[in-house]
Amino acid sequence: MTLRIEILGANATAPTKCGPASGSLVLAGDACILVDAGPGVMGEFCRRHELSEIAAITLTHLHADHCLDLMALAYRWTFPEVLPRIPLYLPAGETHRVRDFDALFGIPTLPTMHSPIEGSFRLAETPTGSAPDAVTPALPPRLGGLKLATAAAHHAVPTACQRFELDGRVVSFTGDTSDCPSLRSGIAGSDVLVCECTYLDGDPTVLSGHGHLTATQAGRLAAETGVRHLVLNHFSTDDMHDEARRRAAEHFDGPITVAEPGLCIEV
Repeated sequence: MTLRIEILGANATAPTKCGPASGSLVLAGDACILVDAGPGVMGEFCRRHELSEIAAITLTHLHADHCLDLMALAYRWTFPEVLPRIPLYLPAGETHRVRDFDALFGIPTLPTMHSPIEGSFRLAETPTGSAPDAVTPALPPRLGGLKLATAAAHHAVPTACQRFELDGRVVSFTGDTSDCPSLRSGIAGSDVLVCECTYLDGDPTVLSGHGHLTATQAGRLAAETGVRHLVLNHFSTDDMHDEARRRAAEHFDGPITVAEPGLCIEV
């Protein structure tokens, strides 16, 4: 079975002229998992895909630039037709926050949209331990044996590094994070790593404190964990792409790709 990733959005905080905020697809055969749903991601997805292709959704964390389009998806999932519910995986302890979306944006006068999140998704929490914890039994059968494992990342809210494996091929997503042992365990040996590099430079308050990486750190991280292909992602400005690639390449000698909407990589 083919295993591919497709970038839908690669910006930190909000959409820019370069496209949506954070969102990617992991495609196993004809089915896909949506990884994060930041602002603009749903529109980019619908340009090339049908909603029925989504077999599951995973969120690395619940900051708006990674989850705000979840509500747009839930609206379309329940109106004008109601689509079959799919799994939605969240970091441990975050289910109540997603349910709050329904309290804010549910439409009591439309029966199918009274609780769009609950009507669209089966909520499941992923463990975020110090080593990758498999949650594969809950993945839909139509994903053809794709395995998902998660490990804790270091960020301002509960955040999960995500590791997908199919027939020995591995693609991982850091989520938003600083460098930490559990992250390294989660991404080790990845064929493709989609790695945040929010800044070119940053002080300890935003890096090790809040939890982000620079492009230099992304390159070091990939080199030191045996990654084969590094995809730089989650840019704070549109003009940093070339310099981010250059700085990462000072430490990582494998292929480096700058994430942009429509980018597809076969694993």
